Amino acid sequence: MYKRIIYDSALDWVPYLAFGVTAAVFLLFVIRAIKLRKESADQLSHLPLDD
Repeated sequence: MYKRIIYDSALDWVPYLAFGVTAAVFLLFVIRAIKLRKESADQLSHLPLDD
């Protein structure tokens, strides 16, 4: 009457891929923020307040 559910392991890599993409984007933002020049950082920090 009840059938066993066959676990398909073809999609086991999806969470690892999602974590890898998220980590790569986060690291890219961190590296770009570290390499940003002081003048550019000051300009970007005052950007929303300039009219």
